[in-house]
Amino acid sequence: MPKFGFSAFLKLINSNPKPQKRLVRDRFSPSSGGYDYHKSLRRRVQRIAFENLSMHEAMASTAQIGPKAERESARRGLLQFAEWRQTNPGELSPCDSFIFGSPMGQFKVEFSPNFLIELNGRRTAVHLFNTRVKLSAGLVNASLCMVASRHPVERRPDDFAVLSLQDGRLYRWSDATKETAAFGEKLLGVLDHDFANARFEFGLPGIAEGDTPFDTPTP
Repeated sequence: MPKFGFSAFLKLINSNPKPQKRLVRDRFSPSSGGYDYHKSLRRRVQRIAFENLSMHEAMASTAQIGPKAERESARRGLLQFAEWRQTNPGELSPCDSFIFGSPMGQFKVEFSPNFLIELNGRRTAVHLFNTRVKLSAGLVNASLCMVASRHPVERRPDDFAVLSLQDGRLYRWSDATKETAAFGEKLLGVLDHDFANARFEFGLPGIAEGDTPFDTPTP
């Protein structure tokens, strides 16, 4: 079953229809796994957050990143993160990731917070986004509704957020409306059908109705 990291899922839903269908089909193509372009940035942010690595040391260490484009992307992301931290200096703590499945079980998504921080009195799980894709606030908030409605309530943070390191904008679940949440559920249904069609095109067996052991949205 195809599985998306949260940044990859945001890239999917923020794509135009034609590239979106290609991204769906790509999930069924033979692959060796691909290269994680943003791993070097995330690793440095984790060390800043939890291992007392200074921003200066983190920036200096980017010289060790071989590919120029990846190195420059990591540097830009770190600078944007440092700027955000100047106005949001709260303590950072680890937060567990959470996997949820689509309604028909055609794919699953992993929301992986980079840290937990208190923002406006709410313990907020923040995922860093550093891909050069123009984000729609409605789509990002709809995706955060998907996470929040399926996360076990007893372990759920007070809020979920995406921090774009492209422009420093923070998108929060608490800013979403009921209409946004409903739109997110409709979007999952559309994607389910796209994945089912891709399975058919590749001659793969369909997902049986009883093979969808995923949590349903919390009322």
